[in-house]
Amino acid sequence: MIEMNLLETLAAFDTYGTLSASSIHLHISQPALSRSMQKLEEELGVKLFERTKNRMALNSTGKLAASYARQILNMEKEMTTAVINHDRSLHTISVGYCAPSPRMEIPNMLSRFYPDIANLSDLQTEAELLKGLYQNRYTMIILSHPMEDPDLGCMYYGSEQMYFSVVPAHPVAVYKDQGVPFSALDGETFLQAGNVGIWENIKKQKLPHSNFIRESDLNSLNTIINSSTLPGFATDVTIRLFRSEQNKNRIFVPITDPEATIHFYCVYLKNNTTKLQKWIDYLKSNS
Repeated sequence: MIEMNLLETLAAFDTYGTLSASSIHLHISQPALSRSMQKLEEELGVKLFERTKNRMALNSTGKLAASYARQILNMEKEMTTAVINHDRSLHTISVGYCAPSPRMEIPNMLSRFYPDIANLSDLQTEAELLKGLYQNRYTMIILSHPMEDPDLGCMYYGSEQMYFSVVPAHPVAVYKDQGVPFSALDGETFLQAGNVGIWENIKKQKLPHSNFIRESDLNSLNTIINSSTLPGFATDVTIRLFRSEQNKNRIFVPITDPEATIHFYCVYLKNNTTKLQKWIDYLKSNS
């Protein structure tokens, strides 16, 4: 049986073309690399290289072998990833989120439904979430749009509306009941959390002339907000969860643009339906 490291050396040589460049990439010495090449030829029983005094190059047989080596290495990588993800799925519920707020609520609910299973969370772009779902890195994902795919289940989770968070003296504070569009504050400097997921693109599109001061630590952000007159952001979810303990001197003004409301959907592979049945039943009962 051919050792994987021999295939790695062959693929590297095919990519980099010289012993020196290949040895640097593989972090081994040139003599060690040369011995690996010779060992591979011995195991296959064929000549893979044309050797001259100052040069070594793959012959046609070697190029074919390198092509197969690369395929085998890719398959080995795919197998390792698939096996690890499958084993992890047996003991955990891994959820990928496109926005922070569902990530604040769902883990606690999952812990009630599945007290003996660990649940992991991750905040990613929607493209990465879908990729991870199909690769079994996620048991389910939360997206801002429904999915129609025969292999996927899709349930409505809920919505979130964005607000401007302003001090009482700010000009738009008087519109706390009727709300204002994004354009009312375009050009101002805002305080915001470091990673806001899908909200980031919406803010950039609707507030193209604004600057954003980001703070990843939420406790530090709240301290800054409570001592600053700069506007910030909140949502109906964060107001409900944290209003009693933060930003007590702030007025929350709803943003009236349709982009300021996101509807979330829970998406999962149908082969995980049995595992997620309690969660699916909960979503059905609240739809």
